[in-house]
Amino acid sequence: MDYRIDTSRHICTADCNHLILSAANLFLNGSAGIGGAGAQSQPMPDSGPVGRRKILLKGGTIISMDKEVGDLARGDVLIDGETIAAVGPSLSADAVEIDCSDMIITPGFCDPHIHAWEGALGRFMPNNMSTVDEDMGRHVVRYDETRSYLSVLHKRMAPLYRPEDTYIGTLVTLLAALNGGITTVGDNAHNSRSPEHSDASIAALFDSGVRGVHAYGRPLHGNWDALFPGDAYRLKRTYFSSDEQLCTMRLYTLGRFDADEIRSVSKVRKDLDMWLTFDSGMETKPVQELYADRTFIGRETLNHGMFIPLDKRKVLADNGLQVNVCPRIETQFRFGNIPYQDWLEVGIRPGISNDNPATYAISMFQEMRSLYMFQRAKAHRDAINKANMPASLVTQRDMLEAATIRGAENLALAHKTGSITVGKQADIVLVDTNNPELFPKNNAICTVVQGADIAHVDTVLVAGRIAKWRGKLVGIDFAKIKRELEKSQQHIYAATDWPYPPIEFED
Repeated sequence: MDYRIDTSRHICTADCNHLILSAANLFLNGSAGIGGAGAQSQPMPDSGPVGRRKILLKGGTIISMDKEVGDLARGDVLIDGETIAAVGPSLSADAVEIDCSDMIITPGFCDPHIHAWEGALGRFMPNNMSTVDEDMGRHVVRYDETRSYLSVLHKRMAPLYRPEDTYIGTLVTLLAALNGGITTVGDNAHNSRSPEHSDASIAALFDSGVRGVHAYGRPLHGNWDALFPGDAYRLKRTYFSSDEQLCTMRLYTLGRFDADEIRSVSKVRKDLDMWLTFDSGMETKPVQELYADRTFIGRETLNHGMFIPLDKRKVLADNGLQVNVCPRIETQFRFGNIPYQDWLEVGIRPGISNDNPATYAISMFQEMRSLYMFQRAKAHRDAINKANMPASLVTQRDMLEAATIRGAENLALAHKTGSITVGKQADIVLVDTNNPELFPKNNAICTVVQGADIAHVDTVLVAGRIAKWRGKLVGIDFAKIKRELEKSQQHIYAATDWPYPPIEFED
């Protein structure tokens, strides 16, 4: 693939079988003083290969998201290679020290549901104007030709994507996630039109440096090679031979697809010992029957989870379903309701996800705030109206939990990430509070959820490797990425005869 950009991010291990894709470069490349406040006082550490070095995060405010570990107003985190080795006050070790006295140390965010291929179209659709029929998968008589996400993205633009468009769009989306402290991403790749498109998605996943889950899915509209789900066997064999890799795989489908198709997809994922992600439409399916015939096996994740009646929600919850909600998308696209409360009522605590980058900038901070405000407003209205089953009055910690450990559970990765726990992989974010917006820290959780934003993400580690340092992604030639992204955007606009210029102002 001559369009591939070498970002020197992915590291092959003994468990990987894709050395053909990437040279074994280090995340820690010895660069000193990579921009941002504090770079002059502390250059980026360089202590050799990740498997043989230790890093001590010293003197930070720790939000662990682990009840056993707790939270520390001032504490240390020792990282040994890829792994968290110790958490506590006043640790000492023969390690490279990073001064975290002005930092809040949190787990990396885990987003189980982003359609990363849309990256070249970031924020090109300001106000979705989908119809109810369109959103529910029914026949559409009339829709807005430029402001309807499903029709514009999936019917008009997605069929004309080339593998190189998939690659650069996916790469820039995942880098945006990483820049904002999202260390784990479930890439719901529902524009896999050919093996080459899938290869491009996976190459971008490896190159980005995130802990990634490639959720292989088929297009919704247009011509494609119809190899889904069968090509999953090749993808697993070629790229994902071990579940211990930084990037792994699952399958993706829509809940509103025909039950026979869902059964065929589920057979493949069982053959390959994988999880299955559903996007919408589960309300149309006989869920009890699908569990009874072992189509569903308790290794399923549901995006959105709207419109599902209580009896079906109970069945899904009793069988171990994982759910994520999409606060900004659901308030705009999905008739104004975030179904977070629906799932709390049956004992599921959902994760949260960004869904598509074509409408918003990827930001877990924005998603946490949107859900918090929506759910609190709902709870207050219910109390005023004396509702029989009032909504839960959620807390700031609930939101951070949804953005971290609950997202990890959605991706079946809670044993590896989602909290600062000894033995887990070191997926960690340092939030800089040495600025007028976030100093003093006061309530640390509120500072992260309500005060911080992407600009305050100082440093990001993924499996112990520094991916962002002092406010800058490491090893990224963004000028080259911009050029390739602009070429992709120009192709998509020209191929689809898009009526607007690259920069437009219509609302």
